[in-house]
Amino acid sequence: MLLEFSVTNFRSIKEKQTLSLLKTKKNELENNFTAIPLSTGKTLDVLNSAVIYGANASGKSNLIKVLGAMLRIIENSFSYQANKGVKYIEPFLLAKDSVNQPTAFELDLIDGGVRYVYGFSATQEKIIDEWLYQYPKGSPQNLIDRKSTNQWGTMSALKGKKKIWQESTKDNSLFLSTAVQLNSESLATIFSAIDKLKGLSDDLPGFYFTCHQANENKERKEEILEFMKTADIGIEDFVVSKETAEEAKISDEMKGLLVKKGEDLSKIKLFKVESQHTSDDGSVVSFDFREQESEGTQRLFKLSGPWLEVLEKGYCLVMDELHNSLHPKLVAYLVSMFHNPEINKHGAQLIFVTHETSLLNQDTFRKDQVWFCEKENNVTELFSLADFKVRKGVDNLESAYLSGRYGAVPYLK
Repeated sequence: MLLEFSVTNFRSIKEKQTLSLLKTKKNELENNFTAIPLSTGKTLDVLNSAVIYGANASGKSNLIKVLGAMLRIIENSFSYQANKGVKYIEPFLLAKDSVNQPTAFELDLIDGGVRYVYGFSATQEKIIDEWLYQYPKGSPQNLIDRKSTNQWGTMSALKGKKKIWQESTKDNSLFLSTAVQLNSESLATIFSAIDKLKGLSDDLPGFYFTCHQANENKERKEEILEFMKTADIGIEDFVVSKETAEEAKISDEMKGLLVKKGEDLSKIKLFKVESQHTSDDGSVVSFDFREQESEGTQRLFKLSGPWLEVLEKGYCLVMDELHNSLHPKLVAYLVSMFHNPEINKHGAQLIFVTHETSLLNQDTFRKDQVWFCEKENNVTELFSLADFKVRKGVDNLESAYLSGRYGAVPYLK
């Protein structure tokens, strides 16, 4: 499970900002957190969700992009060409003292009962430093200690061909990525733990993921259908098939781009979905899903595959604008799945950005689950509702937020 993630000098974020999923002391809404057993014999209470509110352009989406950028660098930096820079690094540009400074990322997480802290900093040219600690017995053990591109600490806790891995690590690639590609078993464990963080930045990957699951697994297809029926949208069934890009109803512009890339439209296979409804005479009528179903129905379908996968495997889903095209009650239901121990059996987590303030009540979230983004002098600041005095069962969080009591609302001139 994710405990915290931090970032410094990324887009609108200048100073270090940290989002924490560690439970504060107060025991309220006990289904909203999971007690994680540690290798030390103790347990740690970790929140199952966190919601982020704020005005438009306050930097909320940048917090989601932070994690996406970090995960892409971890996954792909091994394959970067030497001297070609580090992708996805976007420093704060509105201050001269930050433009040329590195962007820093850090994850604090638990996997298999062991706590890990992994981070690195980088400019658009190279990796500056990199660190990884594990806490199997409470005290930190050093697995990665990269002080600069070619300077290394002792890394005493790491076993294996350290010298080869270090020599193989390019200026613009991460040691973690390199060593895993070169068969480091111990770092592969951490790499897999980080891979359980799933960013859902747009709907297209969700659509293809859902289609693939429904097409390959009959049981999962039934689960997706049941998920859709919960929203009372009138779909009795759906059929997933494949068609060529030549046959598909995609724009001429898209077809032109594919042809320009040298693709053969007759060989590219795309998913096609037909939804089935019951007419007034009891017959089945098929709809072209992407042409005839509402935006909300399509959005729910695109979410269903990733949503069920995350809950089943205990992953952490991070996404922007959950409320788009969805009814407030449906959004509340989706969030409640992470707070239901009969559904969320493996400590799955949800971190999301929304403007849906009807969720902002003391029956849905604990104070430590609610976060606000505010921008002052072009700089994003992240803070928690737990920083404010809130009277249990008395204060109306939604009206208090909208009235500006907690900040993070637009100032309308």
